[in-house]
Amino acid sequence: MVNAIYLNLKFALTWVDCIDDMQQISSDAELAVENGVAGIIVSNHGGRQLDGVLGTIDALPEVIEAVKGSDVEVYLDGGVRKGTDVLKALALGARAVFIGRPVLWGLAYKGEEGVKMVLEMLKNEFSTAMALSGCTNAQEIPKSVIRYLPNHASKL
Repeated sequence: MVNAIYLNLKFALTWVDCIDDMQQISSDAELAVENGVAGIIVSNHGGRQLDGVLGTIDALPEVIEAVKGSDVEVYLDGGVRKGTDVLKALALGARAVFIGRPVLWGLAYKGEEGVKMVLEMLKNEFSTAMALSGCTNAQEIPKSVIRYLPNHASKL
């Protein structure tokens, strides 16, 4: 059994090695713009499977830069857990964020009422973050309200 798991894992890791240079975020975004998309969702679709893989918040600035000058809207999906995460994504240029896991936690906790509770908490946290940042309009959150460190690895 252990050998079968090892062989499957070895194959999977070999496959990952062959596509390791696949991350071409800006060129993919530029290609999408050239082909007339209305919007791009920056997502890791359900979570990163390997540690050290670029998070959505880290990929966002590159996508924003790649679509600059076009009418393409950029949205963020993945990793949003708090209202401050919403503020950060908007400050980096996202038009809006999608929230998945916290909503599911609320649903598991107390059904529809739990979902409403989670969304209310996120809304309150976002409003507080806006106020503490001196922002009054969600569409005009300046990048200066956050300190973004590209290529910064967490010590966790």
